[in-house]
Amino acid sequence: QGPGLWQPTAPDYGKALFPYWGQARTFAISNDEKLSRPPIAYDESPNSLFYNQAQEVYLTVNKKEFEDQWIAQFWSDDQVGVSLSPPARWISIANQALELENASLELALYTYAKVSIALHDAGVACWHTKYHYNVERPISYINREIDPDWQVHYLGFTPSFPAYPSGHSSFGAAAAEALSDIFGYNYAMTDRTHQNRSDFFGMPRTFASFYEMAEENAYSRIPLGVHFRMDSEEGVRLGYEIGRKVNAMPFKK
Repeated sequence: QGPGLWQPTAPDYGKALFPYWGQARTFAISNDEKLSRPPIAYDESPNSLFYNQAQEVYLTVNKKEFEDQWIAQFWSDDQVGVSLSPPARWISIANQALELENASLELALYTYAKVSIALHDAGVACWHTKYHYNVERPISYINREIDPDWQVHYLGFTPSFPAYPSGHSSFGAAAAEALSDIFGYNYAMTDRTHQNRSDFFGMPRTFASFYEMAEENAYSRIPLGVHFRMDSEEGVRLGYEIGRKVNAMPFKK
């Protein structure tokens, strides 16, 4: 309870998801490394940084530019029974890279182990941070301070947990760091995870690196309307840091 703190959001007002996941055991990071940097201080003043972050989400969603809509839907992975979960999306990307390389069993095992550990630790750290700072979602702030009738793009709902940092961004950056260490830091590929889907904009997108994928994945949460920029940027920073810790683990003798 309090100004700027997370509460369940319309239309379903779902219960808080995974409130204790931040207590799970990690593989590569310590307990002290699970908490990310603090968010921008809550402020309702139209001249404040917090208000400007909300205004960006509001205006970006309202513009409905095709490229933004495509990016938002391409990376969404929010709907049970419709798309993958955010971590599973990066297993799909790993699958595609392994197929492109006609990978050996050894390389496949190494890839799945490293990427899965990175995703796990990113999830624990992200959810630990989410419920530590308990930052409300853009829709709550925008409906209260800017436009009471505003809605998020495409989804029709907002995920049922605090905003800061973004889970998508944390998962994506951690996985991208691990994948880059395996396949190369300038590994270009086309993500065909949702190819031939007609129920949303899932057309394949081509990237110059896994980092470029992670950055676009993080940005996608703004035109979708479910995250502030600070959520995405801190999620990426946290994810990269965790990915580097995983890469430093002694996988090979």
